[in-house]
Amino acid sequence: MKLLFKFFLIPCFLMTVLSCEVQLEANTRILVEGTIRDQDNVPISEAKISVLTKRGNYSSSENQYILGEGYSNADGHFSVISLYDGDEDFAIEIDGGDAYSTYVYKTNTLEFTPLDLTFNLETVNLKKTATFNYDIVRTSGTSNTLSYSFKYLDGFCLEYYDGSTLNEYQSSCYQEHVLGQFLNDNNPDTEWLFSLPLGEVVTFTYSINDEPEQTEFITINQDNYDFTFNY
Repeated sequence: MKLLFKFFLIPCFLMTVLSCEVQLEANTRILVEGTIRDQDNVPISEAKISVLTKRGNYSSSENQYILGEGYSNADGHFSVISLYDGDEDFAIEIDGGDAYSTYVYKTNTLEFTPLDLTFNLETVNLKKTATFNYDIVRTSGTSNTLSYSFKYLDGFCLEYYDGSTLNEYQSSCYQEHVLGQFLNDNNPDTEWLFSLPLGEVVTFTYSINDEPEQTEFITINQDNYDFTFNY
């Protein structure tokens, strides 16, 4: 059964939510539903569900527009009634907050309209995340150099669908990232942080004074993981 509501005009001054460039489908609402669980199949409550249009391929919110919002309940279930826009960058974003990864369902609603105007995401699994804080300090004196890199998986998953079929080529889930730097007299020390799924392994590779590379494997078993390296 289609979700039909009485037509109403949306004035252009509501720019904080919508743009007049967004072509809303008249008399139409959609239902977005599903259940959110973590990697241990435990329900996640209070996760934010946002229905978006013109989202683009990245997480930047500069040009995107919110069509509807809601939150998961104690059982992890969510049911959000939203405005509907035919657009090639239609997305449903699930944000579990700082403690969990982010999931994005994306499709082209110019070419696809779901049955009964219902987007049923079924079960979405978010991963618990951790923050890796690293501090690299030169203690050996001047003229010594360090080349290093951290290889890790990020905490973001985007699944792109052509109709009801997952397009793996355009999807991007928990991709591998490499973060590195060269330290010398001009910049001997550094500190930074990044987020990744809890339980993952960070590969730390380094070379001191252009000597053969060394590699360490660091299992992230804490929500806040501190790593210090002296050279």
